[in-house]
Amino acid sequence: MKCRFHPDLEAYVTCQKMEIGYCRECLDNCEACTDPCTYCKFRPQYIIWELCRKSEKRVRLEREAKGQGA
Repeated sequence: MKCRFHPDLEAYVTCQKMEIGYCRECLDNCEACTDPCTYCKFRPQYIIWELCRKSEKRVRLEREAKGQGA
């Protein structure tokens, strides 16, 4: 399966609900959850959701650190 946004790259993970693939870059940029605002029965075991959540936290912490250092 290929990445939804980068068709030249192989999918690293697949959305179980939508059956769409995403590459590592999409995960790192939190572009992988197709429908983050609605209910998803797969979310409790959803690797994409967990990785994006951690990534969002990382980005927020990096921004805060840059703001403190400036």
